[in-house]
Amino acid sequence: MDVQSMQREVLIKMLHPPGEDTALTWKVLIFDDRCMKVLSSLFHVQQLQKHGVTIMMRIGEKRERIEDTPAVYFIEPTTENIATVARDCKMGLYDSVQLNFCRPLSQKLMQELARQTIQGGIHRKITRVYDQYSDFVSVSSRLVSLGMTNSFAKLTRPVSEKALMNYVDRVVDSLFSIVVTLQQVPIIRCAPGNAAALTAQRLHSKLREHLMSRNNLFSGTGATSYRRPLLILLDRNIDLSVPLHHPWSYCALVNDIFGITSHKVDIPVEEQGSTKMKTYDLTSEDEFWEEYQGAAFPQVAEGVQKYLNEYNERSKELKKDGVDLTDLKSAVNSMPELMRKKRVIDAHTNIATALLKHLKDRQWDRFFELEEELINRVPPSAEDMLKEIQPEAKGTPTDKLRLYLIYSLCHNVKPEDAQAMEKTLQGYASPSADSQYPKLDLSALSFLKTFKMEQKVTSRLTTKTSKVAKESEQRSLFSYLSSTVGARGKKLLQGVRNLIPTDKSLPITKLVESMMENKDSKDTARFLYYDPKLLQTKGPIAGSSRITTSFSEGIVFVMGGGNYVEYQNLQDYAKRASNLQSAVSIAYGSTEIFSGEQFLAQLSSLGKAPTGSDVDDLLD
Repeated sequence: MDVQSMQREVLIKMLHPPGEDTALTWKVLIFDDRCMKVLSSLFHVQQLQKHGVTIMMRIGEKRERIEDTPAVYFIEPTTENIATVARDCKMGLYDSVQLNFCRPLSQKLMQELARQTIQGGIHRKITRVYDQYSDFVSVSSRLVSLGMTNSFAKLTRPVSEKALMNYVDRVVDSLFSIVVTLQQVPIIRCAPGNAAALTAQRLHSKLREHLMSRNNLFSGTGATSYRRPLLILLDRNIDLSVPLHHPWSYCALVNDIFGITSHKVDIPVEEQGSTKMKTYDLTSEDEFWEEYQGAAFPQVAEGVQKYLNEYNERSKELKKDGVDLTDLKSAVNSMPELMRKKRVIDAHTNIATALLKHLKDRQWDRFFELEEELINRVPPSAEDMLKEIQPEAKGTPTDKLRLYLIYSLCHNVKPEDAQAMEKTLQGYASPSADSQYPKLDLSALSFLKTFKMEQKVTSRLTTKTSKVAKESEQRSLFSYLSSTVGARGKKLLQGVRNLIPTDKSLPITKLVESMMENKDSKDTARFLYYDPKLLQTKGPIAGSSRITTSFSEGIVFVMGGGNYVEYQNLQDYAKRASNLQSAVSIAYGSTEIFSGEQFLAQLSSLGKAPTGSDVDDLLD
């Protein structure tokens, strides 16, 4: 299941519509901010040029007339965009216009488009109008984001019931786009009584109604195959601890410390005695990133050394004396690839070196180790926890707040212990004048108290999984590498411990495993089951109508935000579950992908009293 490749194929067809000459047709590509994020996750500029795109422009930019060149629009279906398209046609900016909307154009907006373009006959410039069903961002082959920022806060505290329903409908439209792109009608599972359940019910109805039409988007495709994917919809409230966790894998570290935006990361690099910011692309074309993005940091250090050794060996071969003409030609041809590999090595050396500084200064490995134990329900010592958040302990005040929140979420903290720890944290909220850290916002503590009270009343699934975890056999948290790494790898590991986490399933992964393998579990028994292909059934089903065999493909979608840690944990499970007879593939998606500090900021906003500025401005 490669969501990214399948979405890329859809948009390549957009650039080569039916009826286009076999010869390459040069065109202008116009997009809005939303669709730019979709495109940037799939194509480089050079790749778009290979498909005939000569000029790329935002729809909001001032644009001049370009003669003898068709325009391809890839935009959201909004009133503003419709007005801009009509104005472009009226001004005659392009000889012909092909409109592509990332999600279906409503009947109301279609009528508005017709009304604004029919006058003066300018509608004739519009040659095609397509719904591309691409309203999602493919971060990687099995990672999807809807790019709906601040989603946990908006779903937890919607400004109105209408705002919540509009938000859910946007998510449903995007999930429908993903399903259409995959060309498979899934089985849908969800827990009752939350935003995920509402989304599941509305997605089921949308798919069911669509399948009733004769010429639906799944007609004559693999959607009729026996083996169908399982779509599991979850609510972020199911586990708040993992998003706050200090990660240890390469990709999650880069995102948590520096932030990954549209496959790019800005890294401080020391050059000639000064620090400069450099931007690096982290895409599937970077073979080091593809191989090591899910690896623990010590393994990344080994990887840098491995790639450097390979590069040095190849360089020595090219520098040998006495080569014949054939060898010389081969050497010349291999130089561009060798230089590209050198750039990859330099990039990841710089990224790893910049990460190392933060890991050492903040004693990141200690936070990671403690939090792993907390999340895996290893009983902590309140005295040790109090020591870790003292001013003299390493780490930023935010690091210590994240640690305490995880502690409180995963364990029953005695009132006197909680009072002592929160008193210590209060000191960071009023720092001294010479403090190197800004004032710490402790509003998340207020949200935490409210959340835990609600958890006790409703007996949510988090408490159930904790009981199972406490009864299970506890194993040691870490194993240590026995092999040595090369000189550069050793340098990258100076100051941090060589920790390699054991294969432990996170709470979400445990639920997914039970449902993928159709195991009987009290944690998943209450999950509703929808099958959109059973047209006679409007709601959830039970008993003999359900599929009882294991699923080989799954889509896990989290309402309210996801993270790289859960994504990687699911990929690790899929590898363990695969065998020679059946490969297991799991895609992970969410309303947004955030870092620990970004999620903490949302918790802090929820801990404050609502204000008049709390307006859901994401929707039209």
